Amino acid sequence: MKLLLLLYNGRLTRTVGGGEKVFCEFANEFVRRGWEVGAAYDAFGDAPPVFPVDPRVRLFNLNGLKRPPLSLGAAKVLREATRPLRRPPFLSFCPNPYEVARRRLVRPKLDALLNEFRPDVVVPFSVEDAETLFYRRPSNNFATVLTTHNAPDDVFRRASSARLLKTTLERCDVVQTLLPSFVPAIRALTSTEIVAIPNVVPQFAERVDVERREHEGSPRVICVARFDKRQKRQRLLIEAFAKIAPRRPDWNVFFFGDPYPNARYRDQLVSLVAQRKLENRVFILSSTPRIKDELLKSDIFALPSAYEGFSLALTEAQSLGLPTLGFADAPSVNELIVDGENGFLAADVDDFAQKLDALIESKELRARFGAAARKSVEPYEATRVWNRWESLLVETIEKKRR
Repeated sequence: MKLLLLLYNGRLTRTVGGGEKVFCEFANEFVRRGWEVGAAYDAFGDAPPVFPVDPRVRLFNLNGLKRPPLSLGAAKVLREATRPLRRPPFLSFCPNPYEVARRRLVRPKLDALLNEFRPDVVVPFSVEDAETLFYRRPSNNFATVLTTHNAPDDVFRRASSARLLKTTLERCDVVQTLLPSFVPAIRALTSTEIVAIPNVVPQFAERVDVERREHEGSPRVICVARFDKRQKRQRLLIEAFAKIAPRRPDWNVFFFGDPYPNARYRDQLVSLVAQRKLENRVFILSSTPRIKDELLKSDIFALPSAYEGFSLALTEAQSLGLPTLGFADAPSVNELIVDGENGFLAADVDDFAQKLDALIESKELRARFGAAARKSVEPYEATRVWNRWESLLVETIEKKRR
C-alpha cells in the first residue's frame, strides 16, 4: 500500500520539534513494515530533514525555491493587517492571506505528486496541511487521516478560518488526536470519525540512578522545549527557581531548546537570568542531538508549559526515570504527570517553587517518582502504537474503496 505523509506547514529542515520528529519516525516505521512511503514537505532550498530518514522513503520538497518570492512578503503584510478578523472563537470567515499564497505556490507540485505517486492514504500532519491538501481540490480518490499534534485549542487556533476549519475536518475520513480527553472538543466541530492514538515513547534501558547522581554531584533541573513565550513559558521556571536558589546553592537549571523562530524570547530569558543574578546557575542552551545524555545527567525534569499535545520531551524524561514537575491546569501535562505519584503538579509559580524545593530536598521522593514515571509510559511502547496506526490506516483505506 502507498502512504503519503504531508508536512507542508512544518519546518522539517530547520527545527528539531516534536511534530517533525514524529513525521520522520512515521515514515521510517511504515517503510520498514513494507509500505511504499512518500514524505512531502515545504522548505526553501535543498537542505535535508533534520531527523534521519530511511533512504527507502521518497522525499518530496514541494517548494525548493532558494528564497521566498515577493508575493509571499506582501501576503505576510496582509496577514498581519487581517489578524484581528481571525481570532477565536472562530466567528470569522476571513482566510489567512499568507497561507493562501503559499498554497498557490506549491499546488502545481502537489498536484503532480498526487498524480504520479497515487497514494492509497494521505496523512496531513496538521489542520493547515489538510487545508493545503484540499485547496481547490473538489474531490479525491485517496483516504485521508488527519493527525494532530497539540491540544485542540492550539490545533483550532492555527486554522485559516472557522468555516474552512469545519469544512476541512468534514472532508477527512478520520481525525487522530493524542489523548481521549481531547476527543470531545473535536467532536463539537465535526461528525468525522475521531480516534485517540498517543505518541510513541522510547522504552529506554538506561535510567537515572539517584544514588549515583548524588555521588556525581552537580545536581540539576532540566527543561527541554523550544523557546516559546506563549506555550512553553520557560520564564516561569526561572522565576520559580529564583525563589529557592539562595538556599539550594549546589543546584542549577539547564534549558535546552530550539531558538528558531523565537530568538527574541530566548534573549529575554537570558536577560531575566541576569536580572535575577543567576548567570552561573541557570544556563540557556541550544538544542542538542544528545539530549538523552543530558537527561541522564539531570535529577528533575520541569516543564512549565501552558499546554501540550503529548510532550515527547516529558515522556522521554519519564522513560529515563526522572521525576517531573508541571502545572495542574496544563492540558496533557496534567494527565502524563499524576500528582503525587510520578511527579508534582503546581497551581501557580509559588507552588511550583515549593514543589521543586520538595523534590530537591528528598532523594527518596525523586527515586519513588522516577520509578513510577518509567512505569507510567510503558503503554506507549512503539510496537503497540504503530500497530494501532497500521490497523487504522488499513481500515480507512478499505472503507474508502467500498
